[in-house]
Amino acid sequence: MLLDQMAMNTGPSWHRDVCFSTRANLLLIGPADVTGMLLDVVRLHLEAPVATIRAGEPMTLPSGHVGTLIVQNVCLLTSDEQTQLNDALDNSLAGTQVISTSALCLMPMMQEGRFLDILYYRLNTIYVDVRDSMPGL
Repeated sequence: MLLDQMAMNTGPSWHRDVCFSTRANLLLIGPADVTGMLLDVVRLHLEAPVATIRAGEPMTLPSGHVGTLIVQNVCLLTSDEQTQLNDALDNSLAGTQVISTSALCLMPMMQEGRFLDILYYRLNTIYVDVRDSMPGL
């Protein structure tokens, strides 16, 4: 049901079959409780194995094959961590689907030089801003 609501709020081009069958990267913008709830729903559709990174905690990139990488609070990654993640997605984690969440919009951070532009465009394949779709947020 939440995925259907997300589809309605993000236009007709986004739906669960496209998002999960093509393994597109997904960027969820909104409060942690809402994005966390959406992550719980989409976990059922993610390719295993699923690994999680929680930005703001010491970053340890997974080794070996990862089907899906969840990056929570991606806006909190340091510039070194952003570079590490981007390099890993080019090399050891190539082909990995990335589902990332952020409480802040990354575009202004990128424009100010606080977020790596190449990583921003890599993560922002499908963008869902749940702040606009949730009343009272």
